[in-house]
Amino acid sequence: MGLSLFENSREINTSSTVMMVEDVLIALGHFVNDCRVDEPPATRAWRVTKGSAQVSIQILERDDHPHLRVTSAVMCLATDAAPGVRAELHADLLARNLDLCGLAFAARGDQVVLVAERSTLDLDRSEVLELIKRVSDHADAVDNALVATYGGQMGGTC
Repeated sequence: MGLSLFENSREINTSSTVMMVEDVLIALGHFVNDCRVDEPPATRAWRVTKGSAQVSIQILERDDHPHLRVTSAVMCLATDAAPGVRAELHADLLARNLDLCGLAFAARGDQVVLVAERSTLDLDRSEVLELIKRVSDHADAVDNALVATYGGQMGGTC
């Protein structure tokens, strides 16, 4: 049986988003075939590097519409970090969130992550470029300083 109109609309929207992401990655100087990765639960995903920052770009299925999510693991706090250091880091990240526009710091266990996410509904190429640049530029700008201040290691998995 054929796809319903709603399912077809989602598929078209996802295909359009994939084309925009790959067009932006090419414009930023990346080789798309080298960027494509398999990152469940994402339906499509890419990984790029900006300076010392590793950036993940994913298309995720959501109830309303697919979403474009751009993240960068900024640092991993040492597992043996003193409780006071962890509390200071979290307070610092919350304070930094106040001045950020369109992205935020988050914690995933001992990992500090920058994240930006937007519905793909009415998404255009300039917004894709802005999401990727905003996360990658900010992650590259703060990762060294956060590690120098709180210890641990840059990016990666904890």
